[in-house]
Amino acid sequence: MTRVLSRYVLKELALPFLASLAVLTFILIMNHLLKVFDLLLGRGVPLWAVIRLLFLMLPFTFALTVPMSALVATLMAFGRLSADNETIAVRTSGISLGRLLLPAVGAASVLSVLMMYFNNVILPRVNHEYAALYSDISRKKPAVNIRAGVFIDDFPGYHILIRTEDQETGELQGVTVYQDASDTEGPRTIVAQRGRLESRPDEDMLTLHLYDGEMHEVDPRNPDRYLRLRFRTTSMNLTGLHLQLEQRRRSYKSDREMTSAEMRERITAFQDEIRMLGTRIGDMVDSRLAMTLGPLWPEQGSVPAEPAWGLPAERRFSMKLQNEEQTIEYKRRDVSRYAVEIQKKYSVAVSCLVFVVIGAPIGIITRRGGMGTGFGISLLFFVVYYVFLIGGEELADRRFVSPAVAMWAANAIVGAVGLYLVAVVMLEWRGRARGSPARQESEASSQDQS
Repeated sequence: MTRVLSRYVLKELALPFLASLAVLTFILIMNHLLKVFDLLLGRGVPLWAVIRLLFLMLPFTFALTVPMSALVATLMAFGRLSADNETIAVRTSGISLGRLLLPAVGAASVLSVLMMYFNNVILPRVNHEYAALYSDISRKKPAVNIRAGVFIDDFPGYHILIRTEDQETGELQGVTVYQDASDTEGPRTIVAQRGRLESRPDEDMLTLHLYDGEMHEVDPRNPDRYLRLRFRTTSMNLTGLHLQLEQRRRSYKSDREMTSAEMRERITAFQDEIRMLGTRIGDMVDSRLAMTLGPLWPEQGSVPAEPAWGLPAERRFSMKLQNEEQTIEYKRRDVSRYAVEIQKKYSVAVSCLVFVVIGAPIGIITRRGGMGTGFGISLLFFVVYYVFLIGGEELADRRFVSPAVAMWAANAIVGAVGLYLVAVVMLEWRGRARGSPARQESEASSQDQS
C-alpha cells in the first residue's frame, strides 16, 4: 500500500515539475533573448554561435527555475489531492501525513543533492564558456556598411569618403581616403577617380583598389617639403576589422565562474595578503614611534635629538597608513564576496527541499491544484525568498552580517514557516482521524467483541 502511494505521489509531482520547469525556463530565456538577438543580428554572427550561446544560457536559468518548479509541482500535486478528497481517503486508511509527505521530501532531498553538484561543478564551467563566447561576440565588428556621401570610419587608421557607388558592379566613383599618421609616416590624403573593394574574409581583411588618382602628403623628415604622387593603380590592405568571430581562451574567472574549491583558494590567498598587510602596518607604526620618541634611556650628557618627522613626513605616513588600511578593507570585502558565493551554491540547492516542505501543507490547506494557483502562490514565496537572499548578499558583501547567516536566513525562515504549517495540518489530520466514521466503527466492533 505504501509503495503504491509513494509511486502515486511521485507521479503526481513529476508532470507538474517538468511542465513548470519548461514554462519558467522559457520565460527567463525570453527575458534575455531581445538583448542577445540585438547583439547577434547586428553583428552578423553565424548561426552556430547563436545556438551555442542560447544553449549556454540554459544552465544559468536552471539554477533559478528548478527550485521554483519544485514549489509549483508540490502546490499543484497536493492541492489536487486535497481538492479531489484523496487526502481524506489516505487519512481514513490510517496513513499519517508524514508518510504521505515522505515521497515528496525524499525526491526533494535527491534534487537538492543534484543541484549542489550542478551549482558547484557544472554551472561555473558553463558560465565561463558563456562569458568567453559573449566576449568574442562583443569584440566582433559588424560588416562594413559602404554608404555614398558619408565618411566611413570602420577601418582603423582610415577615413573614406565615396561620392557614388554602382550597385550592380560595385565600382566606386570619386574615392577620397584620409590616412592617419603612424609612427613612421605622417598623415596622407589619397584621391582617386575610381575604386573597388575586395573582401578577404579568411584573412579578416579588405583590399581597396584605387585607379587614376593622386597621393598627397608632407615629408615627415622635412616638413617644408610637400609630396604629390600620381598613380594609375594602387592598393591598400585594410586590416584589424574583426569581421570574423574569433574564439579566444579566457583565463579570467569571476566568482560566478569558479567552483567552491577555487574560491576557497582565492579566499586563502586574500587572507594571506591581509595578514601581510597587517604585519606591514605594525612595522610602520613601530618604526614611526621609534623615530619620534628616540631611545628610551639616552646616554649621559647627550642631548635628545629633534624628531626627524616634520609635518610633510607626518602627512605622508598618515596617507600611507590609510592606503594600507583601505587595501585591507577591500581584501576583506573580496573574502566576504567569495564566501557569499560559496554559501549561495548550497543554500539555493537546499531551497528545493524547503519549498517542498512549505508547498505541501499550503496545497492541502488551499485545496486547489490548478497551474494558475500554483504559479501565483509560488511567485509570492519566490519573490519573498529572493528578497531575503539578495538583501542578505548585499549585507554580507558589506560585512554587516556573516555570509552563512546571510545566505541561509531565507531557508531558515521559509523552512520554519513550512514546518509550522506541517504541524498545523498534522494536528488537524489527527483530530479528524479520531472523529472519522471508520474509526468509530472500529472502536464499536472492538467493544462488542470484548
